[in-house]
Amino acid sequence: MYVWLRGRFERQARLMGAMMERVGVPAEMAARHGRLYDAASRRCLWCAAHRECGKWVEGHQTVERGPAFCPNTAFFEAVRRDAPHETVLSSPVL
Repeated sequence: MYVWLRGRFERQARLMGAMMERVGVPAEMAARHGRLYDAASRRCLWCAAHRECGKWVEGHQTVERGPAFCPNTAFFEAVRRDAPHETVLSSPVL
């Protein structure tokens, strides 16, 4: 079970990072939201849409809004709203 869980953690972390990159939310900016970021990470970790997410991430480079199936779309939008517009769009995602 440890191998399965580790694989899931790695896959979901990659997907969440890629999703944030596509919607223009730098990881460090999202992390400043503390517990909200923790909750977003948990939602991603246990999300059942990982196949759909992976296909969506592969098919999009830069978008204004995350997909409807993503449980973190509202969180990403809130992070973008709270940040200076130029910073969100120009900051690299780590």
